[in-house]
Amino acid sequence: MPQNVEYWITDRPDGWFDVVVKLESGKTFRRTGCVSRAEADTWIEGLRMLMAAIGAPVSAADATPEDASAFGSQTMHDAGHSTS
Repeated sequence: MPQNVEYWITDRPDGWFDVVVKLESGKTFRRTGCVSRAEADTWIEGLRMLMAAIGAPVSAADATPEDASAFGSQTMHDAGHSTS
């Protein structure tokens, strides 16, 4: 059964962006090192298309957790590769 997927974008001190994705099961993933907000948004659109193929809705989280660094059990270093 498809799971709901939430995401949020975090600003890094170096001016780059990270995207944190949390599955309904509680598992989290982090796409690190987006150069711009536009790159992060493009990556999210790709995630939406991928998840739509399996019927899993993707939505922005209502609020960013105060310590987003606690998330990221899996890290995706670029949009073309992921870890399992």
